[in-house]
Amino acid sequence: MSVLLSVVLAASIALALFYFRCLEKRSSHWRAALKTAPVLLLAIYALLIQAPLLLVAALALGALGDAFLAYDREGAFLAGLSAFLLSHLAYIALFWPSIMPELVVASPWRYTAAWTFVTLMAMMLLVLWRPAGPLAIPVAAYAVAIIAMALSAVALKPVPPSAGAILFVMSDTALAIQTFLVRADDPVMKRLRPFVWGTYYAAQLVFTLAIAGLPY
Repeated sequence: MSVLLSVVLAASIALALFYFRCLEKRSSHWRAALKTAPVLLLAIYALLIQAPLLLVAALALGALGDAFLAYDREGAFLAGLSAFLLSHLAYIALFWPSIMPELVVASPWRYTAAWTFVTLMAMMLLVLWRPAGPLAIPVAAYAVAIIAMALSAVALKPVPPSAGAILFVMSDTALAIQTFLVRADDPVMKRLRPFVWGTYYAAQLVFTLAIAGLPY
């Protein structure tokens, strides 16, 4: 079993690294499958080590969101947004029994991180509301979900989930900028795309390795 676990985890990381080479390619079923595989393998890894089922569900929903977001269509974007919203709700349900709100007030870095999350959400909603157009309300609902997830992670005693939440927020902030504020032919896209993917996958990997070893 230990060999199988190592192979699954190594394959996830290897495919995630390989996907950096595909960021500029056009949408296709092959590209969608490749984008889905790394986090789907993390979900399989979590299932094999008998991690909490809510972690498995969160990762599986994230992989589903990856599949949808691999396509450049508004309907696919909305479906991906919905899958990730459900993923964050699964993370919240996983974290909630173990959160300690007093930690956020007592720890300067946790307190700063919490206020940064809230402030960033407010600023991004203000900036994105008009560019998002008909997607403004779904984007706002998603923003509330990810910030609630991040605040829940910061309120956990172990530090690694906080790192995962910070990476996730960084990734989604960059994704929002990429999707609604930057033109597709803008040179900055070549920097945004790898940043979004790298921070996102790192967040899911940190969550997987950290939460799998926590007493939930």
